[in-house]
Amino acid sequence: MEKKNRVKTGVDLKKYEDSGGVTIGKMHFGLWLSSNRRRIFKGIIIFLIIASAGMLIYSSYSYVFYLLYGRDADKELSNSLAESQLDTQAYREANTPIDLEIGTVNVFSVQGRYDFFIPIKNPNPKHVSNFSYCLRDGAGVDLLCGNSFILPGADKYLVVAGKELERAPGTVKFVITNFAWQRLNAHDIPDWPTYAATRLNFSISNLKYSAPDNSAKNPFHNLSFTLKNNTPYHFSRLPFAIVLWNGSSPTGVNLSAADNFLSSETREIHLSWPSGGERAGRAEVKIDLNILDDSVYLPYRGDSQP
Repeated sequence: MEKKNRVKTGVDLKKYEDSGGVTIGKMHFGLWLSSNRRRIFKGIIIFLIIASAGMLIYSSYSYVFYLLYGRDADKELSNSLAESQLDTQAYREANTPIDLEIGTVNVFSVQGRYDFFIPIKNPNPKHVSNFSYCLRDGAGVDLLCGNSFILPGADKYLVVAGKELERAPGTVKFVITNFAWQRLNAHDIPDWPTYAATRLNFSISNLKYSAPDNSAKNPFHNLSFTLKNNTPYHFSRLPFAIVLWNGSSPTGVNLSAADNFLSSETREIHLSWPSGGERAGRAEVKIDLNILDDSVYLPYRGDSQP
């Protein structure tokens, strides 16, 4: 009876559960870790030695490789960068816009008012300029100031008409006070000549000029011509300058414009303005339109400006 009772009261360790969370498996792992602690420590030391030796060998190899080949490669790269910088400088110098060509300032007196005429040329085929200017007398006094523009490769007549001055100007200089070049965007305008020709396609025909009878009490210049818009665009205002010539010399100027000038429209222009006693044998009409300014266009119905 006593033997049977000992068998029944035996302990099964597989069913052991510790309320603190320490299992039999954890106890075995702790025992193994304690028994092999020295071996683990030696393994870590050996791994670190191997890793350090590998890094030392790799560093030595990289240093020797740089001494043999890297320095020459760096010199080639440096020379290449220097040549590239020189090429960029040469490109900038080759594409720097040339200064505007400013002609002689002509002054005309007409019944107590003064007109000014300055021919300007832009020799740059890919640069447009917007600028501010002043007309300055010999004493350095600004008689008047204004703003203007010139398109790429264009010849322009800068005309200022009907200005009252306190005294008659002597020598007058044209002085640009604020100037900026703007290079055409090749993506937006890849072909400037075609772009300009499409938007500046106006025809002037039947031009008739009558010189004034300066012996009359109130002499007037009379000019008439036919103006046609051959472009596909409507324009809110088409300004043009009129220059009177006596041979090869300018003798007078005037300004006018055609408002709301529609595509394919033909308009008869008739102008008269007082004479200041100047002589003229012919009149020249020159369109002065900034086609790069979106505000000069009239949109079609439902369309935006070009």
